[in-house]
Amino acid sequence: MNKINPPLLKRIKVNTIAANNIELVEEWYTKWLDYKVCERGFVEQSLANSWNTPLMKNKPYLLLQPSSEEDVFIRVCKIDEVKNYKPMTSLGWNAFELIIEDVYELYEKLKESPFKIIGPPASLGGELDFIHAMQVEGPAKEILYLTCDKVKAPDSLLPKPGAFVGRPFIVILAANGIHEVQEFYCSKFGLEREEDMQTTIEVIANAQSLPKGHIYDMGFMALSSLGNFIEYDGYDRVFGKRPCNKGQLPPGCSTATFTVDSLNDLNLDFVGDIIESNSIVYNGRRSRTAKGYTGELIELIEE
Repeated sequence: MNKINPPLLKRIKVNTIAANNIELVEEWYTKWLDYKVCERGFVEQSLANSWNTPLMKNKPYLLLQPSSEEDVFIRVCKIDEVKNYKPMTSLGWNAFELIIEDVYELYEKLKESPFKIIGPPASLGGELDFIHAMQVEGPAKEILYLTCDKVKAPDSLLPKPGAFVGRPFIVILAANGIHEVQEFYCSKFGLEREEDMQTTIEVIANAQSLPKGHIYDMGFMALSSLGNFIEYDGYDRVFGKRPCNKGQLPPGCSTATFTVDSLNDLNLDFVGDIIESNSIVYNGRRSRTAKGYTGELIELIEE
């Protein structure tokens, strides 16, 4: 039997939220999700250039980390307001998913919070009935899926939370054309082609003013480290590129950062040069950013 090479994408390292008010994001996440600020600073010119977003230079940012202190981060970068942005109506990274100890307990807490609950907790049903999830909208119009494993089996595909609110473990990509986006990630990163599903996704249908029973194409691709995934959702072709300020990061769920063994062998549409930042995200390791199938920014850091 031939050995199958593991995917080149190893794990999720950072979810970046681009916000007009980063102080509000800090307040909500530290108070209601028990995240901690572990770094503050201003975006260096080299980093802004590596994202091909020159007007991000000197914009303030902060890093948030779950109380488990895992080295997986939510980075919040200041951008100017994008007035016509509505979440889950454009292509790219549309939601970030966090692993939770008990989503029903968190739901009771968040009912008293300023987070907008757009989907109360429920089982995914069927073969995934042990997975229970809810969805909320945050202060930067970012969408969070908050998910727990009710069975907590030793061989579960979901990671252990390590805290009441744990780390990001799925990034959710909206695309026109499920087969095309799957082909991109399989050919570029060696991810395994999975069977697609057709399902209702009520929170997306609500955002898009479609009937609750609207059927979406949907699928998952696993990274090489256990408990790390990319989900892809198929949007109708009426939904296209995200509105964005020229020279700045896209609003809301902005970019996804993954680790790789080496940048040298990747054949991608890179948007900037290799950099070596001293932020704790990178710790001097080489990183580079590419564009994905829908134009989504994919930042890659060498482990």
